Amino acid sequence: MSPTLPLGVLRLREMVMQTKARGTVKQGNDISDMALSIFDKVREIKRGNPSIARNIDKHERDIRQSLDLIHKQIGKLDQHDRDLVTILVINGLHRTADEVLIDQ
Repeated sequence: MSPTLPLGVLRLREMVMQTKARGTVKQGNDISDMALSIFDKVREIKRGNPSIARNIDKHERDIRQSLDLIHKQIGKLDQHDRDLVTILVINGLHRTADEVLIDQ
């Protein structure tokens, strides 16, 4: 089994390709070319490190399942409280991701 890109990255790549196909973005557009280059580089890195890529993908799925559970709990709150708690949870997740992935 070959490592795949996360669903969000695949969707973004598909959007870039569709935009190019429609002619909305010129072929020489620096930003879309850069995005495609990054996607290709990530795919290359993952193919070169299949066991690490599989482990990362598994943990990303675990995180998504945990977020789904958090979302269900937030859904039990009143709408006003739900919005505020959602913002605070997102902020906390961003802060934690920065601390764990960047600051260490």
